[in-house]
Amino acid sequence: MIKTYLITKDGVKQDVPFDDWKSLTKDDCGLLWVDVRSAATDEIRRLADIFGLHSLAIKSVQDGYQRPHLHEFPDHFYVNMTTVRTTNRGEHAVKPSELHLFAGEKWIITVVREQASDAVDKALAEFRQTPSLCARGPFYAVYLLAEDLVETYYPVVEKLDGAADKIEDIMLDGADKKSLKKLFDLKRQAFDLRRILGPQRDIFNELARRDFPFMDGENQVYFQDVYNRMIRLFDMLDTVREILSGGMDIHLSSVSNRLNEVMKVLTVFAIILMTLSFITGFYGMNFTRLPWLQAPNAARNIAILMGVITAGLLWWFKRKGWL
Repeated sequence: MIKTYLITKDGVKQDVPFDDWKSLTKDDCGLLWVDVRSAATDEIRRLADIFGLHSLAIKSVQDGYQRPHLHEFPDHFYVNMTTVRTTNRGEHAVKPSELHLFAGEKWIITVVREQASDAVDKALAEFRQTPSLCARGPFYAVYLLAEDLVETYYPVVEKLDGAADKIEDIMLDGADKKSLKKLFDLKRQAFDLRRILGPQRDIFNELARRDFPFMDGENQVYFQDVYNRMIRLFDMLDTVREILSGGMDIHLSSVSNRLNEVMKVLTVFAIILMTLSFITGFYGMNFTRLPWLQAPNAARNIAILMGVITAGLLWWFKRKGWL
């Protein structure tokens, strides 16, 4: 489905015919925005014929998901940017998709495979509210798209950050198999987000430094702001990874401490039992003359001796702080 918007100082006209786009944008402030949702192959080919889009960029649109990249051609450039959305694969699972963008001197084309695109809707809404923004050219529209796209990343990362804080508290109280699985899922998602958004950050850095001859370069400073936002986003992801790694360290430390406590108690009981076994084994030898062996109260005396030795060992261990 294709929707067109002609943006001038007087306002925004919707569903204008774009076959003769040059006449539509002959005004100094004229900007034609072609918004393509659920893109079909024939629609993409029609746009390529009308605007002279390069075949390499068209191939990128028609292929499956690819990491963000930028291609510059004589009269336009193409960039695909990554969008992320939650999936049913897990509570915090995300799946990447693409926002394809073509921009020329007086026009801009956005292509998405889904019906909904928050970044495109927000950028178009800003032009509807302030049509005079068309005077800044299509590069400013690209900036608004990039800015709104980055804003869609923050809820995903903030949700991940909140989940990491909760799992850290669980690890402090004592983890079970379910919480451990959740921790590993969160670590994997943080890694996936960083891997997915890394190339996107590089694209914004390139837009901030690159000069396109068919566009006004004054707007490049805005992309530096977008790049800085991506840096802050990566700082948040690094913090999440540190929290999750700290939670795992807490769990391993608690397991090790618990194991040490168990081993300490078992060692104490082993020493006591070993001492008592020595006494019973000594008096169980096949000798006829041993102290107390022929006494009338031999069993009672040995039991009292073993009790005293046990109490003495427990007192000594307690004094040493082993119990």
